[in-house]
Amino acid sequence: MIRTPLRGAGFFVALLVLASRPAPAREPRTVKLRFPHVSVAAGTRPELCVFVPLRATTPFDLESWDLRVQGARGAFGIAHFLVYLYRGERFAEFAADAGRVVSSRACLALGPSDRDRRQLVASGFAVRARRALPPGVALRLAPTPRAPGEGPGGIGFLLDINWVNGADRPRVGSASATLRRAPRNRSPRIALPLEAASAELGLLVPPSALRSTEASTAALNALLPDQPPVRDVWEPGVGGGPAGDVCVLAITGRMHERGRFLGVDVVDAGGNVLAGGDAVANPFEPGRRHFFGAVDYTDPGTRSLQPPLLLRAGQMLRYECWTENGVSTPTRLGCEERAGEPPGTPRGLPGGGPARPCTEVQNPLACPSADPAYPGRSFTGACVVANAVGGATPDDEACALTGFYFDALPGASGSSCDASSLAHARPLVTEGLGAQEVGGRPRARGAARGRVR
Repeated sequence: MIRTPLRGAGFFVALLVLASRPAPAREPRTVKLRFPHVSVAAGTRPELCVFVPLRATTPFDLESWDLRVQGARGAFGIAHFLVYLYRGERFAEFAADAGRVVSSRACLALGPSDRDRRQLVASGFAVRARRALPPGVALRLAPTPRAPGEGPGGIGFLLDINWVNGADRPRVGSASATLRRAPRNRSPRIALPLEAASAELGLLVPPSALRSTEASTAALNALLPDQPPVRDVWEPGVGGGPAGDVCVLAITGRMHERGRFLGVDVVDAGGNVLAGGDAVANPFEPGRRHFFGAVDYTDPGTRSLQPPLLLRAGQMLRYECWTENGVSTPTRLGCEERAGEPPGTPRGLPGGGPARPCTEVQNPLACPSADPAYPGRSFTGACVVANAVGGATPDDEACALTGFYFDALPGASGSSCDASSLAHARPLVTEGLGAQEVGGRPRARGAARGRVR
């Protein structure tokens, strides 16, 4: 059981608080995001999520961050505190959920249809976690559209905390994330998000099976021999990506409930593995190891690279997921379209897509013969076990590589990823320049309005 205590005449959870005084002349150096006070029942481990919108029309170039958890002591604490940056195109829809605390594994039950368009920006596993980007580098947090085709709505953050209360009574906790901006006069190297999700095009796992996206992507390519093959990689020098050598700052991944493992390798154009480091063992292929591995869809972890990983044209990050459907995870159910065949086909095929969801196999009313949300498709009326395929809903699957990179410094042979020469010598100032607070009461002197310009 989770309760949100009242505060005074009313308590608005994680809403954007606007200070009554005018905005300071100078751009605020810090933004504080607040996770509200929540009451966590004894003996529970709820994963709670809240969306915090920041009104902004220009990017916020992040230099460092500080995560703090309040109320944790003894047997009451956290398993993780994650801060995601929303990168979709439906900011207004997501902002409509601002302030609503939702209990959801991996926060899959909160947000619009493109809720998966997010990237892990900061993470902590203790009562306090602090981190700074390498000298001379700033991570660009960009505003996203209010709706597809419209202007910027703001910068959106999804806060995800997995509370752990091993005590014999309810406990109350809260948390905050302080983001510090890089001074504009430092001319930092700008880090940008990287993302690859092509593996979801072929992803298909039959009922009661475990399958890798290596196998499903190969099967998709075999069905489309006249089209360029799908390659589950992210690389410099390819259309839509960076033009030259890049420096990879961090890599992580994204899966849904049935995802069991995501592995990432650094390879050359021939597929030869280039970097192992402290490689992660693949739990489904004995003897195989990966540069990065994620085993938990609710907390995929991040490999932060210090120094950054130099990736030259012709080199790439290759990723793959192992997904199961009804082995140790729930079997996907769907409305049958052809008698005797599990519904659901790979998204990359013409007319492909997930099965229409249903929840009761024995319920004759669970599946209509037609549904306007699924044009051109008809159903037998039976709710049956279905194939697990890539899709946007929480009951469909995901397999994506995400992270951050910046363009390598030209002509800096052997030190192309060392941007410290771009950082000015003056010390970082984190106090006295004003602060912007989202989701709580402004405390810092000279607090700015809840917006970035």
